[in-house]
Amino acid sequence: MENLSLQTERRKHKRYQLPELVIAVPNKSEPQVARIVNISKGGMAVRYVDQNDWLGEAHEVNIFVNNDFLMNSIPIECIRDFSVENQVSFSIIKERQCCLQFGSLNPEQESLLDEFIMKYTAGNS
Repeated sequence: MENLSLQTERRKHKRYQLPELVIAVPNKSEPQVARIVNISKGGMAVRYVDQNDWLGEAHEVNIFVNNDFLMNSIPIECIRDFSVENQVSFSIIKERQCCLQFGSLNPEQESLLDEFIMKYTAGNS
């Protein structure tokens, strides 16, 4: 008999980890930065300090890599948001992870995403 508690992998795209600090900022009146954990052609996961609602009502994010790279107004939808263990064991800072699915990207955004994945990621996640 099959174990029904196992979740089926639903991702359609490879996930890539980011060795550099890359941030995502939601398009909202009081934005808060989040660190991108991994990214794919279909979406990304971000981690942020649990101090307020990171995404809020925003439906777009901007992605920044230092002063080298910028992707503006990327349409997104929050798929899941949950608490995660802080990577520093003695830290009292609570973190959350938000899993985002990209909406319809225009051709320029698709091209920038391809360039971003080739230039800034480091293998499969």
